[in-house]
Amino acid sequence: MNKAHGSRRDSKASTIINPDYRKVRPAGLLGQRALLVVLSENLFGQAFVLSEARSLLGRGSGCQIMIEDPLISREHCVIGYDDRGCYFLEDLGSKNGTVLNRKTLSRKAALHYGDRIVVGDTILRFLLEERIDRK
Repeated sequence: MNKAHGSRRDSKASTIINPDYRKVRPAGLLGQRALLVVLSENLFGQAFVLSEARSLLGRGSGCQIMIEDPLISREHCVIGYDDRGCYFLEDLGSKNGTVLNRKTLSRKAALHYGDRIVVGDTILRFLLEERIDRK
């Protein structure tokens, strides 16, 4: 733990975790590509690259992000980006809802680096591509 800055840094990773804010923040420059990483035991470590303007998440075979979780609807939510390149999350009227950072979604919400998404019994972390900042 770095006492001067109140953050912990893993020497092998480029992510800084600040326990004072309980937020994950990048150590380098952010790119435009995004990634969802599963943190729950059902698919722990599985990652989904968000390569389309709109990615449908659900149990259905037509979903770009297909997760086998009985509490996830066939078409549960959508993750996408707008014409400015800002990512968003929107629930599609799913039976069990979508939770973003401990708040149930009632409308489309902006996504930021490190956001925690819960769908059914599955926990996901939203990450953006990082680049090394060299001077």
